[in-house]
Amino acid sequence: MLHSRDSNRIAGLAVVFVLALLLGLIAAQSVATPPSNSATAPSPRTGSVTPASVLVAPNAVSAGRPTNPSGTLSVIGAAPSPPYWTNLTAGPAPSPRALASMTYDWTDHYDLLFGGLGPYGPLNDTWTWANGVWTNITSTAGTPPPAQTGTMMTYDAADGYVLSWGCPTANPTSSTMCNDTWSFSHGRWSKISAIVQAPSGGWEVPGTTPLGSLVYDAADSYVVLTNGAYTWKYSAGVWTPFCFSSTNCTRFIPGPGLAGVATYDASDGYVLFLGCSGVGGTYWGSYTWKFSGGSWTNITASAGAPPPSRITSSMVYDNSSGGVLLFGGSNDTGSPLNDTWSFQGGTWHNVSTTPSPPARYEESIAYDPADTGVVVFGGIGPWGTETTWMWGNDPPIAGLEIQATPFTPLPGANVAFTDSFRGGVGSYSDSWRFGDGGSSTSASPTHAFSTEGYYLVRLWVNDSAGHSANTSLRIHVYVPLALTPLRATPNPATLGQPVNFSVTATGGTPPYSYSWTFGDGGVGGNLSNITHIYATNGPFVAQVSVVDALGGTAHATLNISIKLQALAGFTTSSGAPPLTVDFVGQAQGGVAPYRFEWIFGDGATSAIQNPSHTYNSSGQFAVVLTVLDSRDNRSTSSLTVQVGVPSTGGSGEPGWATGFVVAIAVVVAVGATWTASSRYRRSRRQEGERWIDELTREQDSHERGPPR
Repeated sequence: MLHSRDSNRIAGLAVVFVLALLLGLIAAQSVATPPSNSATAPSPRTGSVTPASVLVAPNAVSAGRPTNPSGTLSVIGAAPSPPYWTNLTAGPAPSPRALASMTYDWTDHYDLLFGGLGPYGPLNDTWTWANGVWTNITSTAGTPPPAQTGTMMTYDAADGYVLSWGCPTANPTSSTMCNDTWSFSHGRWSKISAIVQAPSGGWEVPGTTPLGSLVYDAADSYVVLTNGAYTWKYSAGVWTPFCFSSTNCTRFIPGPGLAGVATYDASDGYVLFLGCSGVGGTYWGSYTWKFSGGSWTNITASAGAPPPSRITSSMVYDNSSGGVLLFGGSNDTGSPLNDTWSFQGGTWHNVSTTPSPPARYEESIAYDPADTGVVVFGGIGPWGTETTWMWGNDPPIAGLEIQATPFTPLPGANVAFTDSFRGGVGSYSDSWRFGDGGSSTSASPTHAFSTEGYYLVRLWVNDSAGHSANTSLRIHVYVPLALTPLRATPNPATLGQPVNFSVTATGGTPPYSYSWTFGDGGVGGNLSNITHIYATNGPFVAQVSVVDALGGTAHATLNISIKLQALAGFTTSSGAPPLTVDFVGQAQGGVAPYRFEWIFGDGATSAIQNPSHTYNSSGQFAVVLTVLDSRDNRSTSSLTVQVGVPSTGGSGEPGWATGFVVAIAVVVAVGATWTASSRYRRSRRQEGERWIDELTREQDSHERGPPR
């Protein structure tokens, strides 16, 4: 069950893990056998293992649990209740997989999971499960067994380590010696050069995968390996077959020809086997056998109504209920199952509950004595098979998280804290430490931090069954870095003239660093006030970026436009009537496209950029050019045309006045020279354009000043 203080946080994983190749493999086998899902757990602290001590480890329930910071643990008694399934999926977990081996490690006190078959092939990573948390220990576990499908594990109480067995080749045959034997103890893998007392051919496998069960037989003090066709034992580093011929092997074979799963039944004191018969992917029957004293015995007739026919299910002894637990598997149509069965007192019982893990087969299973429940992970099914579930009435608290709103508060502002988790047994008690001396025992406290800084908020949650979990969250209390609006003077800018930019930073953590971009390719350094000169038409977007001492960032931008300037010129400024003058109009700055409006001073006008006009009477005429850009900004420039009278020059925009006076004086001489000289006569339009270019160059030279 998912718990939340304000709202339910649903964090279910929905990854479809479909392994069609593996399904085909199962259908092709004449007899298929399950992975090792046995979880025998005799205590390594006893010299000899007896059935009564198999799953009763001293202080196992409280091993490894964190405690309340006050040193006390609030426990509210609760009446025993029937076991149920709890979804404990939270936080980091193994990737989706099937056929992973899992067992409880009584030396290191955690469930150990290894390898399996992932979407892209066999795996060989190592994980542990303890106190509701998965931990990847691959990097510290030494050199592991090779990645291979169907590796099996069980805790070997007689030898004091987790025993792992597998086949070193991907496709073993009847002549393959499958003897890849490893031990795991004190957090590390070790290769075992096990002795094999067997005829040539080793482990004969009816298919391509050495599926089976590896079980510690606590009554006989050795490990049993069976795939339904043959039975071996392991003791003190030696593998020995019970029988390896086609005759006189009846008491050493559960079947014959059965595919199934086995585990040690501590209550009844024997290895329990559930299997079915099958050929070509079709399976029928459900048979119950026991292995005791080195012999198999068919107890189907006395075991009551068994689970329906299935393969690749998982089975383990559940010490909390005192019986064997069976879950899932695949029926004869290949459909995954999610029913739950218990074998107690020599008979089968359907104990399925709602909710339950999604239907799956080839899942991993192990008993967790610290949390008194059975853990199921992985497998193949339509959805949700990468989730972690526990069977029992005492699930741990898993996936404890803190939520804070707001997450980065201002000094003095209230912060609302809540928590969420899965599992546990109500009711719950909370203990908060806010990192500034403040504390609370509320389920959803509110707290204000008075000054800026980093605070580590810690939370401990206890349930009525004695479980405790803790977590922490780092809170940064500060005034966020902010900038005043970016200012530019002048804006619009004048080409070739400096523009001053300024901005002010507040909040954050000084000192601040500044970087500038002006939109025309220019950049600026670490200054809060800076100048820049634009040499080309805009518009531009200027931006300043500020970083404080803790890496906080802020940005400000400003649109920069270039002041619109009208440029007017002509090829002839004086002459006798009738006098035809070619005019040239250009624009700088503003935002194109432009519109041109001419007033010739004698009542005539034109909207052409470069018009021609004829003056038929004498006089002095003031010519005005008005340029409008796409934003209706306007600029004017004026000229004077003398017809039959001496020339007096022209005028323009204030910023251009000096330039135009000088330029017009020059252009009068230029125009006279062009008129007098026939060697350089060109069209009047070309002369006007040349004039405006010279005018612009003259203008630029006045702005830049004399050469240095």
